[in-house]
Amino acid sequence: MNASSAAYAAFAIAAMLLPVSAAAEIGGACGDAVGTFLTRNALDNNGRTGTSASLLILTNGGHVLRFDSDETGAAMDSRPFGNSAGTWRCDGADEDGTVRLTATMLDFTYPDAEGGEGQLARIDVTGHFLPETETLELEGKLGFLPLRSEGQAADALSHAASVTTITFKGKRVELPPAP
Repeated sequence: MNASSAAYAAFAIAAMLLPVSAAAEIGGACGDAVGTFLTRNALDNNGRTGTSASLLILTNGGHVLRFDSDETGAAMDSRPFGNSAGTWRCDGADEDGTVRLTATMLDFTYPDAEGGEGQLARIDVTGHFLPETETLELEGKLGFLPLRSEGQAADALSHAASVTTITFKGKRVELPPAP
C-alpha cells in the first residue's frame, strides 16, 4: 500500500469513527440503506463507454465513501485517481420500503506522464435502495474541475468542461452467519 492509499484508508476509518450528533444520523426506513455495497459501474463519456467495480459505503452519519478498481483508466482518461468521499442524504422512503437517496462524492486525479494536470473529480448521483433485494442503483454525472475550483459547491458540475454519465448498481456485502 502506498502512502496515498494509506492516508485515504486512515481518513476513511477516522470518518467512520467520528461521533455524530443524533440529528445527523440516518434513521427509520432510510437507515435500511446504511451499509457497504459491491457495485458494478458503467460510464458513458460521449459514446466512449467503460466499466469498473467499487465498494460504496453509506454511513448512518451521512458519509459516503467509494473505493474504485479503476478498470476504465480514470473515466477513460490516462490519469490515475484517488478514492472518493462525500455526503449522502435520504430523499424519503416509499410505501414499498424503497429508499430514495442522493449522494455527492469528491476525489482527485493525479498528473500523468503525458502532461495532464491533476484535477478535482465530482460525482453527483441519485437513485434508490431496495431493502427486499438489498440492492442499490444510482445514476448521475461525473465531472472534472480545476484543483482551485469550488468543487464543493452544489452547482460545481455546471462548471465542468464536460460530464460523463455514471451508473452504480450493486448489492450489500453480506456477513457470514454468526458462530
